[in-house]
Amino acid sequence: MATSVRTIPRRSAFAAAFLSFIFPGLGHAYVGAYRRALILAALPLAMVAWVVIELLRDGLLGLGLSIGETSVLGPLAIANVAVLAYRAVATVDAYVLAIELDDDSDRHGLSRYLLRVNPFSITGVVAILGVMAAGHALAGYWDLRLLHALDEIHAPIVIAQETPGPSMAPNPTPSLIPRATFVAQPTAKPWDSTARLNILLVGVDEQDGGFRTDSMLVASIDPQTHRVALFSMPRDTFGLAMPPNSALSALWGPYFNNKLNALWAYSDRYRDLFPNGGADALKQAMSFALFGRTDAIPYYVLVNFSGFQTVVDTLGGVTVDVPAPLIDNGYPGNGDTPHMRIYVPAGMQHFNGSQALDYARARKGCYCYDDFNRSARQEQILVALEQQADLAAVSTHLGALIDALSGTIHTDIPEGPGVLGALIDQAKSVNLANIKTYAFSPGTGYGWGSFTPNLTAIRATVAAVTSPTAGLAPQAVLAEGAPIVVKVGSGSAQQAADLVTYLQSLGLEAQMGDGSPGSEPTTLILVNGADALYPQTFALLEKTLGLSDSATRDSSASIQVLSDPTQQSSFVIVVGSNTPAITPPPG
Repeated sequence: MATSVRTIPRRSAFAAAFLSFIFPGLGHAYVGAYRRALILAALPLAMVAWVVIELLRDGLLGLGLSIGETSVLGPLAIANVAVLAYRAVATVDAYVLAIELDDDSDRHGLSRYLLRVNPFSITGVVAILGVMAAGHALAGYWDLRLLHALDEIHAPIVIAQETPGPSMAPNPTPSLIPRATFVAQPTAKPWDSTARLNILLVGVDEQDGGFRTDSMLVASIDPQTHRVALFSMPRDTFGLAMPPNSALSALWGPYFNNKLNALWAYSDRYRDLFPNGGADALKQAMSFALFGRTDAIPYYVLVNFSGFQTVVDTLGGVTVDVPAPLIDNGYPGNGDTPHMRIYVPAGMQHFNGSQALDYARARKGCYCYDDFNRSARQEQILVALEQQADLAAVSTHLGALIDALSGTIHTDIPEGPGVLGALIDQAKSVNLANIKTYAFSPGTGYGWGSFTPNLTAIRATVAAVTSPTAGLAPQAVLAEGAPIVVKVGSGSAQQAADLVTYLQSLGLEAQMGDGSPGSEPTTLILVNGADALYPQTFALLEKTLGLSDSATRDSSASIQVLSDPTQQSSFVIVVGSNTPAITPPPG
């Protein structure tokens, strides 16, 4: 009787090594060593499970921000080496195991393997290990490069000298009132992604060796409506009031008797009063000036003008629509030429980094002879950069861009998905064309004298813009996109213009209609069933105009129905002398 002997099918050692290169344990399963395969795959499977859980919880952006924290990138570099070793061991072990299981000879030791080792096979395994090592080396390189960049971006700013620079006024004299005479100011609370967020945006000029915050804006973001308002304070603001009973007033007295762009540098060395140096001092001062309290601005973003030039060049330049010719006959030059003449014609201009910096910094001459136009130009360039930066340019020059940003930007916005992730989500919903800018300049009701600010007027505007009732109409109204035409009846043309401006500020599609003033009282005309087609808009207009009548075809009614097949469905508002006084929002 013949006895059948079960034969083990021959397996390629190279294939086993390649499969374990793809995923540890696959090669072992391929040669039938399932127990060892499961042991080797357990750790990678746990890592994959963690990634899936994080993706489901925070999404791809949240996962990226979690991994991209400096507290994670350092250990991740060490883990990268450990994973490389783990994968290499799994790959080699699968190769050797495939040879062992395929060998039915009675040889032992090295000669046992030499019989089965194929020179081409071993060359392939070495190539696999080389590719594996190169991949992990590349990952480690970018890990450490990003870690260095983020360390630079979040590192405390160190000012080399105590004064903002040789061109500034004499140093203000600190008062240094005894600490017992002031109470600690409340610190700004971390943003919870639901409340309004205020961020101090600072542009710094260090070209002559000083440190001057020559551009100071506060971006106020409403997370409910995704609207952004920018409040700008002039660099030459002088004698800004300091909050009473605060570290600022203890240091400088009731007023800072110098230009506002010197406050950061002059306050920076008093770290016992301001743990984060001049950044804390300027955040508190700007918060008090705009909001009447010191804890309204939790974060800042600082941009260095010189590094900004490198960023523009890295992205291939920026195209800007210059509204009017810009002339600066006193632009700062170098040692041989202390002053230069800058001229930029009106119209579409493509700037390289140096030209963009000149356009942003110029402030003397005809068109640009003030800091308020300069702030507007700086905002214009930043918005243009955001709109024109494309994925191809960023990815092609990613390394250079990371290096440029690390020397250009500093911030205290926390890392990770909590604050930064929510802020990025907000940025996706912001319409850059609808950002409102409020420049609190002398001669516009916000200042008197030369550059002494009128804080009462400034705070009134800020409160009106940031109040819970300010902002867009409800989303349901905006989604309808109802056309609205405003005409003048017995009311004035100014009343009608104010109503159009008000409705537009809410995000509605309102425009002034043609025709001469008439004698009609306030009337809301519903053209072709607009009340049924746009019910949310109809309810808002009723409330705004103070009307509550039922729609009727009676020409004497305050809400009338009009059927006209030649017209689209819309609302027509006739402004009468009895129309409620509606004041457009500031700005």
